[in-house]
Amino acid sequence: MTSKIGIVTACFDNRQYQGQISKYPSWKVMIGDEEFVAYTKEDIGVKKGDNVSLHFGVSKKTGKPYIESDYETKKPKIQVIPENQPVPTEEIPIDDDLRNYEPDHFLSNGVIDKNPNSFNYGANVAKPVDKKSMQIFSIAMAKSALESNQLKADRQSIQNFIKEMKTVFESEF
Repeated sequence: MTSKIGIVTACFDNRQYQGQISKYPSWKVMIGDEEFVAYTKEDIGVKKGDNVSLHFGVSKKTGKPYIESDYETKKPKIQVIPENQPVPTEEIPIDDDLRNYEPDHFLSNGVIDKNPNSFNYGANVAKPVDKKSMQIFSIAMAKSALESNQLKADRQSIQNFIKEMKTVFESEF
């Protein structure tokens, strides 16, 4: 989803054609020489000379930009930016002073289980080792070491290297 801000140079209502309701009602909005289409029956409230902000996508079928619609309300994501309104130029200050903040860790609402055998952020949980992934990792590392001449091509060197890679895999993954 990309956005565009600009002044409307032209706006065309294509909801009717020669007095009949169009099969695919739409609005065509021009910003400079770029054309955006909003597929809707509703009035979008945009006219020539308005400063607008819109979200658009590009059609996979035609390659032309279209104004996206909100999923729930089905309204196009285009709005007129009001004129003569103050625009924030710097970061808005936060009123909360967080220097002395101490986290609660859910203690006040009774969520924490104080049982020593309970789950403690992963401390008591053993990681399962995926044998197939470990085998693929070890073989790939051995192959890479052999191809770069960092490992001798004898049986003992390869076995020791694979044992090391198994240890690395178990400790890291």
